Amino acid sequence: MGGRTNKSFLVSSGAFQAVVRVNSPVSIKLGINRRREKKILGLLEPTGLIPKVFFIDDELLVSEFIEGSCLTDKSLKNSHIMESLSKALAVVQAVKMIDTGPRNYLDYCQQYLSQLSDKTVSPAVVKQIKDAAKAVDAAGWEPVICHHDMVPENIIINKEGLFLIDWEYAALGHPGLDFLRLYGPDYASPDHQNGSLRALFKVKQAMDKLWLAVQL
Repeated sequence: MGGRTNKSFLVSSGAFQAVVRVNSPVSIKLGINRRREKKILGLLEPTGLIPKVFFIDDELLVSEFIEGSCLTDKSLKNSHIMESLSKALAVVQAVKMIDTGPRNYLDYCQQYLSQLSDKTVSPAVVKQIKDAAKAVDAAGWEPVICHHDMVPENIIINKEGLFLIDWEYAALGHPGLDFLRLYGPDYASPDHQNGSLRALFKVKQAMDKLWLAVQL
């Protein structure tokens, strides 16, 4: 079980079940900070929106197994689910993380770009990515805990409610990014300027493509 980054295993003893995640050996290459993930999980666990963490270090994460169904693109169009998800993200964004600076999206993209050649990403595309990241970094937004990989597969729903998993890319970031990843460029909020959102969507697309490129 698990995605492309790590290897995950379901283990059980009697009625007890847990997920053992073996972290990728190239976490730094992929832009993952395991200590930051540990801190964020500790802050979010009291919300009840994430699986309980039994053990975590730089190599392993052992967490509660949440039985349920992952959301799909179709289910995101359900108004009840959208409302529940928006409330869950509002709870996450209300959790304060001190002594940590916000993500600099230009630096983050540059970390990926430094691993790629001009043949993989042309200078013209590099400039577009950097210009968009600079615009996002320069915009006036209040950093919040941001998942940065809020795809339907990382959202589980069951009779107890809604749970958010796979926080390894999380950091203090733009409050609109998780919504943009879920709902696309049509997402709008009175708290954000459309120009800023357009630049943020370009950065989101760039991070997705660069993440894939560094693994080839």
